[in-house]
Amino acid sequence: MNEQPLDLTFGVGDIVPEDGVYACVPCGNKMTYKAGERFSSCLECFKNETEAPIEGLELWEKIS
Repeated sequence: MNEQPLDLTFGVGDIVPEDGVYACVPCGNKMTYKAGERFSSCLECFKNETEAPIEGLELWEKIS
């Protein structure tokens, strides 16, 4: 039986489901989070004023 992959994209404020490295979807910045923490806004996105994140598009994706 083939299992479907879990959705590994999370929004700011979501609870981190498992320890790992997560990448900001808009800019690719990588952050390490521990299970039980909450995903934060990406500081790299805020550094670049011309590409500030749009509310609702600040997403984190587990990469390892």
